[in-house]
Amino acid sequence: MRPDSLRVLLLSAVCVLIACPSPSPSPSPSPAPPGQDAGTPPPPELARSSRNNLRFKGPERLASDFAAALSLPVEQVCNELGQYPCTTNVHTVALGGVEPYGLGVYEPLPFTGVTTPIAVDRVATAACARRVTLDVTTPSEAIIFGGIELNAQGRLTSREGEPVKNAITSLYQRALLRDPTETEVGALLQLATDIESSSSQAPGRDWMKAACFVVLSSAESIFF
Repeated sequence: MRPDSLRVLLLSAVCVLIACPSPSPSPSPSPAPPGQDAGTPPPPELARSSRNNLRFKGPERLASDFAAALSLPVEQVCNELGQYPCTTNVHTVALGGVEPYGLGVYEPLPFTGVTTPIAVDRVATAACARRVTLDVTTPSEAIIFGGIELNAQGRLTSREGEPVKNAITSLYQRALLRDPTETEVGALLQLATDIESSSSQAPGRDWMKAACFVVLSSAESIFF
């Protein structure tokens, strides 16, 4: 027997006698899910909707919900040229309604059109402008923006004051039936700063309209 063969046999016998452990392979890291960085922790579990069936509110429900949120008569929510109701006359089809007599539209469109967001914004803008005008001109009967003081330049006297935060909370409770988060409150307070930095001639009133518009035109408001 050759020396090298003998050396292999002796080494094998020694390993058997002393039970040499075989090297175990190091575990390979689990692959990261597609689109996720391996160093990023997985997102928390989100509760799935039991219905999973969002629907656009449509003209009648949109107008009635806006009216209820802002304590306005439905006929005062939005009127083009001051006399043509936005949701039942002018923008009815764009908002998912029907117009059998004038346009021959007997069934709602199967999907929203390109002008639907514009129509929603128009209704929300008109409703918010009406509520702000009433609250500012008759502060003793203010529904949402009561107690908010404006300085000589028309700006909010105190952006961080309780009346401003109360108005934000009231908007969310009335329109979305919940309290705002800290992030949402902070965003609307920052909105006041942004408007004051613009060329607005009435930044305080413009902020009230814009804050109202943000809440009313949100997806949470116009879908159910």
